[in-house]
Amino acid sequence: MYVEHRFLSQSAGRLLLMRQFVDLLDELETVAAGPVADPAIAAEEFVALRAAIDRLEAEASRRLAMVDERRGYAADGYPSATAFVKHRCRTTGGRAKRMVAEARALDQMAITRKLFASGDLSFDQTRVLIRAHEAEPDAFAGFEAELCDVARAAPWVATLSRAVAYWRQAVSELPDGADESVRDRRYLYCSRTLDGMVKLDGLLDPVAGETVLSALDGATPPRRDGDTRTPAQRRADALADVIAGPARAHLVVHVSNETLGDRQPKLSETGSGAVLSAETLRRLACDSSLNRILFEGESQPLDVGRTTRVIPAGLRRAVAARDRHCVFPGCDRPERWCDAHHIQHWADGGSTAVDNLALLCRHHHTLVHEGGFGMSGPAFEMAFTRPDGSRLPP
Repeated sequence: MYVEHRFLSQSAGRLLLMRQFVDLLDELETVAAGPVADPAIAAEEFVALRAAIDRLEAEASRRLAMVDERRGYAADGYPSATAFVKHRCRTTGGRAKRMVAEARALDQMAITRKLFASGDLSFDQTRVLIRAHEAEPDAFAGFEAELCDVARAAPWVATLSRAVAYWRQAVSELPDGADESVRDRRYLYCSRTLDGMVKLDGLLDPVAGETVLSALDGATPPRRDGDTRTPAQRRADALADVIAGPARAHLVVHVSNETLGDRQPKLSETGSGAVLSAETLRRLACDSSLNRILFEGESQPLDVGRTTRVIPAGLRRAVAARDRHCVFPGCDRPERWCDAHHIQHWADGGSTAVDNLALLCRHHHTLVHEGGFGMSGPAFEMAFTRPDGSRLPP
């Protein structure tokens, strides 16, 4: 009787806590309805709310795992946890299935689950680790702590995704297996509509996808005044131009000598960060022109000295290969939208050298030159400051 009473008391306490939480949300909505004097405060409130939502996702996943394991859905006649989530949470079957699968996976990922619940990992970071667990469950068990450390240190979710892709290549028994499992998911549907339009729906493997994206980028000129087309319409026109034209798409890949030589998964990815296997890159190299970029050595002019402030194409490619995107804190605009910026201005004695150059998108390049923002230090240890002199977080 005592054990049963204690259990009922705990359950009542949890339900009361839930009701208090809902009341708090109602109060927060009332407060948020009023005007916000400082938009910077609203920005910080948004970040705090997103962090809270991620932690709530962790709690919801933990409870869903319990419902799934103990068949808590059966009392109301649901045949499965997926059916229960789909109906009670008013979501799609696909999303309900994914939520149940993620809850089951996290139930076997003790370190990840703890960091997710504490707010040290975001929802998207956790999903990347869940996919790693689903792909290589046995290997993941031995590397979970290390992968979680990588996730906590990664500045971008894309950075973590690339690290996990390299990890999968390293632990996979079949070196090219990861690529093949991804490639098997490819498809393309084409159909005519009643009004004569053609509808396309597809999913391409990384190599084909990067080739298509590169071709579309090359066929899409900068937007001019008077161009009223939406971005989607401009891409549709570019696709038609690419198919009708003779130009061959240019695919940029970053690959190390080790990857091409002894097939070890060192540096092996596209310009946008999609990780490819060593074999895939060796195949591409059979019918490709190679433009080598060396970060050390003498075969590439990485330092052209003080004689000019014009940045040679080879040096620009080296900086782009290193930075990949705008280096301003919080910005990941791709390198094709960026300028190579002299950290120490050429007129102030700065050299046109790789360690004095960094990628900045047009917006942040303008802020650094004309908006009062500061940028200092060598390329690998850059510091950014606001117009008032305070330092921006990395």
